[in-house]
Amino acid sequence: MSNISFSVTGVDKLSKALLSRASTGDIKSVVKRNTTQMQQQAMSNASSVYTKGYSTGDTKKSIGVSFKDSGMSGVTGLGMYYNEYTELGTRFMAAEPLLKPVFNKQKTVFKSDLEKLLK
Repeated sequence: MSNISFSVTGVDKLSKALLSRASTGDIKSVVKRNTTQMQQQAMSNASSVYTKGYSTGDTKKSIGVSFKDSGMSGVTGLGMYYNEYTELGTRFMAAEPLLKPVFNKQKTVFKSDLEKLLK
């Protein structure tokens, strides 16, 4: 996957609170659901983001999902070598962000789902 990454800060404090109030299975379920939703939304948006005529669908096919820390962390990423340039732009081309807008939308859903576990 590409070298672009987005992360959530304050995870240590949240992690301690979650583990003391919710089951590990519930936490893993929220992580899995939100990570796969992010992947699906990115795949859905790929056709509308890349409209310049040179799109072959390779980026859409390369959007992957993986899990770390025994399912407590999820990763959605773009798998083509050039996605860093399409996401961020270069001095010769404007950015065509695909992952960042999806991340910004999904992080509010993820936060809400985690807050529900704390109640």
